Amino acid sequence: MSSARAIESNNIGNDARIHQGDVIHNYANAPREPCVLIPFFRNEGLILRQDIISELDRILPLSDDYSTAALYGLGGSGKTQIALDFAYRRCQVPSCSVYWVHADNETTFTQDFKSIAKRLGVSGNLVGEDLLMAVRYRIEMNPPWALILDNADDLRLFGVSNTTQDALNLEERVLSLDKFIPRGPRGQVLWTSRDERIDGGLVAAGRAIKVSKMTPTEARALFNSLRNNRVDGNEAKDIAELLAELDWLPLAISQAAAYMKRTLITVEEYMSKLKDGKKRWRILKQSQTDRHRRREVSNSILETWNISMQLLRIENKRAHQVLHIHAFLDNQNIPVELIRQAALYTVNRNKVDRAHEEQDDDSSSDCDSDGDKTNEAIARLRDFSFLSTQAAGDGNRSYKMHKLVQEAMRYGLGRKERKEEEKYFSAAALEITSSLFPSSRPETWNECEKYITHAQQACEWATLCGRELEASNLLFRLGRYLHQRGRWRECEIPAEEMEVNALRLREEIQGKTHHATISSKAELAITNFAMSKSEEAGKTMEEVLAIQREAFGNKDPKTMLSMTRLALIYFAQSRYKEAEGIIVEALTLQHEILGHKHPDTILSNEYLGHIYSALNRHKEAEELLVKALALRQEVLGDNHPYTILAMSNLGDKYHQTGKYKEAEGMKAKALALRREIFGTSLNRTRRAIEMEGHTERVT
Repeated sequence: MSSARAIESNNIGNDARIHQGDVIHNYANAPREPCVLIPFFRNEGLILRQDIISELDRILPLSDDYSTAALYGLGGSGKTQIALDFAYRRCQVPSCSVYWVHADNETTFTQDFKSIAKRLGVSGNLVGEDLLMAVRYRIEMNPPWALILDNADDLRLFGVSNTTQDALNLEERVLSLDKFIPRGPRGQVLWTSRDERIDGGLVAAGRAIKVSKMTPTEARALFNSLRNNRVDGNEAKDIAELLAELDWLPLAISQAAAYMKRTLITVEEYMSKLKDGKKRWRILKQSQTDRHRRREVSNSILETWNISMQLLRIENKRAHQVLHIHAFLDNQNIPVELIRQAALYTVNRNKVDRAHEEQDDDSSSDCDSDGDKTNEAIARLRDFSFLSTQAAGDGNRSYKMHKLVQEAMRYGLGRKERKEEEKYFSAAALEITSSLFPSSRPETWNECEKYITHAQQACEWATLCGRELEASNLLFRLGRYLHQRGRWRECEIPAEEMEVNALRLREEIQGKTHHATISSKAELAITNFAMSKSEEAGKTMEEVLAIQREAFGNKDPKTMLSMTRLALIYFAQSRYKEAEGIIVEALTLQHEILGHKHPDTILSNEYLGHIYSALNRHKEAEELLVKALALRQEVLGDNHPYTILAMSNLGDKYHQTGKYKEAEGMKAKALALRREIFGTSLNRTRRAIEMEGHTERVT
């Protein structure tokens, strides 16, 4: 039941009397001197983030009106320090009272209101909601004033509902503290929160400012000021590299600078520790003392987001799951579909199990519900700044995640009591990327590109869940895609490295003679050859062929294809006689087993033509190349990459033998088709086409 409420003067001087229903509270007159209650020293070394400060001053100017604003963003981004600067600047306003309240939870909120009550002379007999309400009124009666509500991360405490069912189940148990927030003329309230929903929730839409990472210039200034050490020219590059590694996050920079100052190590030495897996967490979990932050709250960069993660676990289990699965994926260019699959991971597994038991008659409704819940999960992750939008090259939406957030999640999952969770989430990352990464064909290359970095990251963590074999299979597929695209040197993830890892894993798990292991070894030889490492390629392909001869026999298509590939490697090494011997053996077997129109037979004909050219047997060489082109056109058509390459090869042969008119016509046709199909990329992929042959059917 609501009660009437009024504020008036009482008979004894100018004391205030508050009527609340039938209850009357008397309070001493509000103090005339401004009250300042700020728990931290002023940060004299604050690096002014002028764009944020200017925007804050625009939203919260000195005025006779009541106004509110908020700073929101990822934990560790510097919200509290900006709010602290605002508080001390308000202290310079004549007669302005300034109050600071920790709004983490009901306990800290109440404790700070009690401290304010004592300073304002509120009756010590009041407790509970009466005390909180009395403090509100006393602040309102003593303008001008400014109130900073720091770390209001759980917005349910202030009446902002979360519509997800997980959160609604808890709503009834949460006391709304919003009614105790003072309002009134010449009053200002500044909130800080990790939750973007504060914009439009506790402050009017557009009155919240996002605080994210620093600019490189700001980050460098912060690092230099805290380290308090002269920077010589040789160290500037190391500092830039360190700040980029820390993603220009103020808390991470502060902790790094404090650690270096305390231990007297150089930036280079600190970076070395960061790159050492065993030492990295030991450094990042350091919690350095900071007189501008609460001592009882950890300053460790690996623990600063625990609050947000705990809220997610309570409010939105799917968002919590997405966050932890993505700890084992790449932090950049995250497609929406990858997030969707992570959100539905448990749901999809349960549906597969239920499909064996009953028919689902409401699948369309389930899909709509799943889509809505996935969007809710994405929204909550964005609210907490765990995900941010990123422009995708194909025009579709994609997201990115702070890499130190990923680090913090892996650190938390690595604890002994959470090993089962670590196993679960790392396995989910591998399963999801494996299902999304398609077979490599020209029409699927765009999809391959979307998921390749995520799949590679998932494979790196396969040992955590005991899925090394699945990782080796996925690495094999990634390597296939990269070498088909000619992506050995310019690609961020070298195909050779992937194939070495895939081969190592397959040898350990399946043995050296298993067909999958042999396929990995052959792929490694192909990649080495494409990278002009013909000696390594030859040695590896000889090993492959020896194993295949023994395991499958000479008439197996895999064995014959390896003969053809080895012949090409010998040809590149100018070992023409050896190349001729092995290609003739392969061609004889291919005519017998596969037929003359089989792609592998045609490929061997072409290679034998090149070998004859090198041996100055030009007439035989031309006949073989003409025959190969005719078969390519018949089987594959003019627009196929292998047909275009056959045209180019025959054009070269015509030019070599003085048939310039025929050479010009053939080369012009090949060039036109090449530009139409490949653009300018064929020079990079030519060796891949030569070595690729037709391996998809036989490896």
